[in-house]
Amino acid sequence: MNARKIFACLLISCVAVLAKAEYLKCDICGSVLTNRYYKIVDGVTGATNLICMDCEALPDRCFICGLPVKSDAKTLPDGRMFCARDAKEVVDSDEEAKHICGEVRDDLHRLLSRFMIFPDTNVMVSIVDRFYLESLFKAPGHEEACVTVYGATHTHHMPNGRFIHSVSVLSNLKPEHLMAVCAHEYTHTWIGQNVSAARQAALDRDTLEAFCELVAYKYMESRNEISEMQVIKKNSYTKGQILTLIEADNRYGFDAIVEWMQNGEDFKLDWAGLDRVRTLQGEPEKAETPFAALFYVPVTAPTPVPDTLELKGISGAALHRYVIINDATFRPLEKARVRVGQTNVAVRCLEIRDKSVLIQVNDSNEKQELFLRTDE
Repeated sequence: MNARKIFACLLISCVAVLAKAEYLKCDICGSVLTNRYYKIVDGVTGATNLICMDCEALPDRCFICGLPVKSDAKTLPDGRMFCARDAKEVVDSDEEAKHICGEVRDDLHRLLSRFMIFPDTNVMVSIVDRFYLESLFKAPGHEEACVTVYGATHTHHMPNGRFIHSVSVLSNLKPEHLMAVCAHEYTHTWIGQNVSAARQAALDRDTLEAFCELVAYKYMESRNEISEMQVIKKNSYTKGQILTLIEADNRYGFDAIVEWMQNGEDFKLDWAGLDRVRTLQGEPEKAETPFAALFYVPVTAPTPVPDTLELKGISGAALHRYVIINDATFRPLEKARVRVGQTNVAVRCLEIRDKSVLIQVNDSNEKQELFLRTDE
């Protein structure tokens, strides 16, 4: 009888070992793992994957999740590669991506209008590839601009105190990540118009970027995008400053952080001195009306426009030029509605020349050339 019990125990142990051996398979190729294997965290799910040595040695990694890619991969012309799972979820249409960016801007208006008024008609959004973003790292004039792996924003100072913001967002991102990137970049446009140039230059760079990440975090929180919120908190991009600002938001409120960004005495917030977020510089009476400086009226109020189409400006590097027609901005081949007097027309930008732009109006076959006025 004892022998039978011993045999039964051995049999159960063998089955357990076999079951465990069956379970320990490579999450990429499915091969049974031996004594040596790697553990890699999935950048999307946060789960730990077991990877065999052969798959770990693969040269390609999914741009989204970071796991090795063995087969059924999608490769973009800019070299980015996606695993089969993530390739199905990315926004691969530039038009759809632009539409999502527009929705994010509208959502931010509704969510944070008590504290911030985001630029609208003077923001030009482009969906770009990785090569374009990498080129901005070295582009003259972008030394102080926000340029990251996923997006870039550059504020152009125009005559008469006007601003034009160029926002570039990386293509083929997952919807929730695209939204977070848009929220981050739109915050840079607000900073460009509402924080003085001297204050921007003095602010700690990580803290400035963390403020943009805080807006993205609050937006993701409003949408209950828990996984993207965790990505923002764990991202080393701001060297931990995002956690400091989240805690400052919890203790003192978002309005205090917005005011500090504009008028704080310090240039960086430290965890040990979070109460410094309430220490502002400037006239004492400003503290009595803390929201007065937060609203940039010229951006949101309708601006007068000519009764005809007029070329207001040409800017940008040779290969990345854009023009301002009345109150709208265009890159080559872009189409948009332009206000003319009390109405609007559909304009397509065909070609940007040195001192003029070639356009089509309301899908007409006729081309018009608008010239810069020499008296402005």
